[in-house]
Amino acid sequence: MGKQTDQQTKVLSLHMFDERHIWARFCEGEKAAFRELYDHFYTRMFVWGCKWLKGEEAFVRDTLHDFFIYLWERRTRLSQPAHLSAYLLTSFKRRLTDGWEKELQSSGLDNLADQSESDMTEAETFSAQFALVQAALANLSPAQREVIEMRYLAGMSPEQIAAHKNTSLRTVYNLMHRGITQLRRQVGSQHLFFL
Repeated sequence: MGKQTDQQTKVLSLHMFDERHIWARFCEGEKAAFRELYDHFYTRMFVWGCKWLKGEEAFVRDTLHDFFIYLWERRTRLSQPAHLSAYLLTSFKRRLTDGWEKELQSSGLDNLADQSESDMTEAETFSAQFALVQAALANLSPAQREVIEMRYLAGMSPEQIAAHKNTSLRTVYNLMHRGITQLRRQVGSQHLFFL
């Protein structure tokens, strides 16, 4: 158990170093760094966005794409944040909620509740939880991990997953059940915020 925790600590430290390096290259205008940044943070930010706008995955996805373009266009004016993950999550949340409020206003619905309190702390907590889940996902079999990511991070139905993988629906359910059971054992149900 302690050995696994040490390994997770090393993985987290490596990610922090890589994030800073990728961010610096991104700000210098390196297109490969843009792709690495996008690949590294997309899933985390998508899950984060869906936490705030449940049932609005399409809006979250569109806003996230726009957010990365927004960052790229302003890359020369961006500074090196102390906590890149928290910075990106907080910035994205503001952009997402602002965009959603405009969407609601244009359709005549009420505004979102005030969400300004302790954004950075909340983003850091989420980022730490997401890192735990990522480490636990890495311990699943490739088939279990793929099915769980398709179902809970990409929002695909079990039927769509079965068709995509060219396998039976029963196999998909079995893989999801075993994967979720293993995840719960590793990180506890309270950290499986995306289920």
